[in-house]
Amino acid sequence: MNSEQPLPSGETRRLLGSEQREQPSQGKRLKYARFRKVIAIMMAVLIPGLGHLFLGLFIRGLTFIVLLLLDIFAMLYVSSDGLRINIPLLILLGLFIPVLYFYNVYDVLQSADYMVRYRRKPDRYARMDARGQQSSPFYVWERGFAFAVLLVAGGGLMILFRMKPRWLSIFFEDYGFLTLALLLILIGLFIFLREIVLSYKRKKLKERG
Repeated sequence: MNSEQPLPSGETRRLLGSEQREQPSQGKRLKYARFRKVIAIMMAVLIPGLGHLFLGLFIRGLTFIVLLLLDIFAMLYVSSDGLRINIPLLILLGLFIPVLYFYNVYDVLQSADYMVRYRRKPDRYARMDARGQQSSPFYVWERGFAFAVLLVAGGGLMILFRMKPRWLSIFFEDYGFLTLALLLILIGLFIFLREIVLSYKRKKLKERG
């Protein structure tokens, strides 16, 4: 005996009607997501971090803003009176601004694209968070403590740049260029490895799809 009973005609019409109502609403959500993508990119072009704030990625946006401020403070400190100007270090600090700027635009574009895909197929891109709720994995690192560490370290460096202790001046004059060069290499390696992992995950998703 077949356990599956056919749905009554009224119930069938009700289900079909609800599906037809969901399709236009989903189309509106996708149009709104694409509109937000365009606005976010325009805001990211104007000010680094502003596009992330518009998308709701507050930690990412504030991270770009804090890094930009730290770089500006470091440039002012290195070129200040009473400190022997380290030209290679000053050049590296100046180059960090366009690198940060263009990566900010790239990251906003990637973030907005992901959000469009997530709205289109939320069940495919979502996962369960620590509270047992379904959410986008793009927001997971927004709850991390790395930004708090960045704020503490950044605030401490700004205070040191303002106080100008002698030992900090000696460090910047003798080891500033080497330290910043190594830091940029580590950041580049991190971004490179991160992109490899993301490409691998995207490839796996395409194979499953």
